[in-house]
Amino acid sequence: FTEMPTDNFVESSFWNFDALFQPQQHPARDQHDTFFLQDPAEAPELPASYMAKVRKVHSHGGYGSQGYKYVWKVEEARKNLLRTHTTSASARALFHLAHQDKFTPVKYFSIDRVFRNESLDATHLAEFHQVEGVVADRGLTLGHLMGILRQFFTKLGITKLRFKPAYNPYTEPSMEVFSYHEGLKKWVEVGNSGVFRP
Repeated sequence: FTEMPTDNFVESSFWNFDALFQPQQHPARDQHDTFFLQDPAEAPELPASYMAKVRKVHSHGGYGSQGYKYVWKVEEARKNLLRTHTTSASARALFHLAHQDKFTPVKYFSIDRVFRNESLDATHLAEFHQVEGVVADRGLTLGHLMGILRQFFTKLGITKLRFKPAYNPYTEPSMEVFSYHEGLKKWVEVGNSGVFRP
């Protein structure tokens, strides 16, 4: 695995939400969940041709999707924020990978800070770290993803795992990963994951 560049804590709504096909009216874009910036309030430039493709899929569908059937607004996409996840870095990495002359399979990872406007309590902070991995190749299946996750958690000493189907707006299929916690005597969620099909 190669580390992805994740040194941009300030991100545009385009890369943080739109490029991951999260609709512009989604509750996660609300100020109660996301820290929007006032200075600079907007991203200076975004890739125009890719933005047009993302707009089309949001508004009218494509690639097997029927879209969200709404008027997608570039003004929303330009809004700057403190990134809510490192998946924006994955979207950027896949965008650059798609523009290579010849496709080369890759494995990327990142471990970095993300920010959410959470109510602070014993299990929630406004800043936390996210671990993320991306594998891009032909012929991969959900079984490959489950195998990588099992290997990852086993290296951490977490061996009793269960996988459960879940919904994520930007990955399909998606799943949650649970581990049996000996101290609590119950299954607890340790992560979630999915297959991103750009």
